[in-house]
Amino acid sequence: MRSRAFNKRIDIYESTDVADGFGGNTVTNVLVTSSWADIKHVNINSNLSTELGILAASNSISLTMRKRNDITIDLETMFIMYRGEKYAIKSFPANVNFEDNVIKMICSK
Repeated sequence: MRSRAFNKRIDIYESTDVADGFGGNTVTNVLVTSSWADIKHVNINSNLSTELGILAASNSISLTMRKRNDITIDLETMFIMYRGEKYAIKSFPANVNFEDNVIKMICSK
């Protein structure tokens, strides 16, 4: 895949517990990294929509980005921000063509 295909800027956030100073915790979203990605809509007729339990494919995106060794994607605590919209990561990042340079995942609003 050409580098020019990654033309959308995304932010990857992680939800973490932070002490509130009164003996409890509050949930805070922390920016993990920003990265360039290729974003496409999920085809409503694809198997992905039924396999992942996506009810509205119009609210889901297929995100392709370079594999980064400095971050580990956690489906439960991480989410993607793109154009002010929050997308939950629905599928584990798949290694495209087993070349260890590009990953692909499905995200949903």
